[in-house]
Amino acid sequence: MSGDARVRWVVTGRRTVFAGGPIRQVAVETIRLPDNREIPDYYRIEMPDFALVFATDERGEVAVLRQYKHGVGRVCLAFPGGAVADGESPLAAAMRELLEETGLASDAWTSLGAYVTNSNQYCNTAHLFRADGCRVVSAATQPDMEAPELLRLSPDALLAAEMVAQIATVSHLALLLAATHPRVRV
Repeated sequence: MSGDARVRWVVTGRRTVFAGGPIRQVAVETIRLPDNREIPDYYRIEMPDFALVFATDERGEVAVLRQYKHGVGRVCLAFPGGAVADGESPLAAAMRELLEETGLASDAWTSLGAYVTNSNQYCNTAHLFRADGCRVVSAATQPDMEAPELLRLSPDALLAAEMVAQIATVSHLALLLAATHPRVRV
C-alpha cells in the first residue's frame, strides 16, 4: 500500500530551518495530500542513522551499559551502539561501536531489522543487531562521555520489570524484545 498513489503525500516545497551538531537537518515542507489539501508547515527532522547491538557472551549473558543520558536526564540501561558514519554500513557501525564501547567482538551477527524512529517526522533509522559468542579483544577504546558502566546480565534479568523500567529509549526496548522473543522477527 505504501506505493499506492492514492495515499502518498507529495512534497511541493521544502526549506531547511536548522542544521547543526548531530542534527543533520530540520526542514519545513509544504505537503499536498491525496485529496489536494495543502499543509504549508509540515516539519521533518533528519539525524544520523544508528546501530544497536544485543551482544551475548559464551554464557549467554548480555552486555549492557548503565550510563547517564542527558536527553532524559537520568541514568539508564542502554545497549552498545551509535551513529552510522557516512559511507559506513550499519553492520560495520555495529561492529565498531561494540568494540569501542565494550572491547567485545563477535563472529556471529544477525540483523534484527531496521526501523524508523518517528514515522511522522522521520528523524532516523535504528538498525538492530544481535551478536552472539562475544569475546573480549581489548579494553573499550572510545568510552562515551556518559562514562558508562559495563554490565553483563542474563536475558531473563533484563526482562524483569525493574530492569525494563531503566531502559529509557524505545529503540533499545525494541532491540530487547526482538532479541529475546523469537516470534518478533522481520
